[in-house]
Amino acid sequence: MKREITPDVLRGFALLGILIVNIQFMALSSAEGARGEWTIGSANGSATFIIAAIFAGKFYLIFSFLFGYSSSFIIRDNRANRRRWIKRSVMLILLGVLHFTFLWHGDILFVYGLFGLLLTFFFFRSDRTLKIWSRVIFSLTLFLVFLVGALVYIGERYFPEESFQTPLETKLDQVLLDGSFVEAIPARIELWIYSVSSGLFLQGGLAFAAFLLGVRLARVKFLSAHFDKDQNARFMKQGLIFGLPLQIIAATVLLQNEGNAEPSEAIYLMALFTSFVAAPLMSMFYVAVIRKLVSEKPALVAWMSPAGKMSLTVYILQSVITSIIFGPWGFGLFQQLQTWVVLLLAIIVWLLLTWLATIWLKRYKQGPLEWLVNVITKERKDLSSAT
Repeated sequence: MKREITPDVLRGFALLGILIVNIQFMALSSAEGARGEWTIGSANGSATFIIAAIFAGKFYLIFSFLFGYSSSFIIRDNRANRRRWIKRSVMLILLGVLHFTFLWHGDILFVYGLFGLLLTFFFFRSDRTLKIWSRVIFSLTLFLVFLVGALVYIGERYFPEESFQTPLETKLDQVLLDGSFVEAIPARIELWIYSVSSGLFLQGGLAFAAFLLGVRLARVKFLSAHFDKDQNARFMKQGLIFGLPLQIIAATVLLQNEGNAEPSEAIYLMALFTSFVAAPLMSMFYVAVIRKLVSEKPALVAWMSPAGKMSLTVYILQSVITSIIFGPWGFGLFQQLQTWVVLLLAIIVWLLLTWLATIWLKRYKQGPLEWLVNVITKERKDLSSAT
């Protein structure tokens, strides 16, 4: 079967957005990212606005959607293939443990592995069931985020002495300034526990809803070369008319709040809530744009597909490179660069890895980590037939 290019281009594109969002926590503040002093000044403010309005909360949804969508290439409407999917999910969990222990406390592989195991129960459910579950999970997640924001606002308004306005300080920040690689391990694990608990609450439900959407749309070959152009145009219009204005409002409020002498956590959370509401619209806008470009002007976007074909390897390499750049065991640039420089650096790293992926795939069929996962999880009958 000929491999569809659209999922690979989307994956490669999503890797850019994920790195741009992640790098602020790698370079500026392990727990807070681009907040407070890192948003001051026109250049830093503009970079923060771009990250919040264009990237934050959108690209992990695209990646999650593609994770669910690509599961169809493993399952292939055969219940016997669920065992291979479970093995792949366990592999992601193990890789995630290594990733957040030694490289990056914002790892998504561990959670994707857990959600992948949960996804096993939905593969052969009806479209109606998948649609109901995705909508319920999405709505419940938004309600919980709104509820937390409202409670924090009430606490700030009526119990100001109990409010926490100071930035969250972490042990990992201190280690990244003058510690060693070994010292960073327990500090990173400690912060990962905090990050994964808050991340699952804020974004876990949205990610799993995107998984379910991907499974459902894979059944109708949503990303195939032949698609409904009128439907695609509607996705683009909805993203521009409804999604983009809400993202601009949320990013503006967030930036203004960070510029205050005492920024409000309630306002910050409510800005996040607004951003989360509009994020699926913007994510589908990006997907629609890529589909249109792949169909009409493939040369403009096809160069991103090698990174998408070896997305697991590229994702890990992003962490390796940034660890060397910002860690004291490397160049020691943690908290040494301005936010706008960090944004540009993320783009440069992504371009470099996309170029390296292109070179690698001219010689090999898969990325090294993709090959490893494939070899370990492949069924014995598949291996014997291949030899």
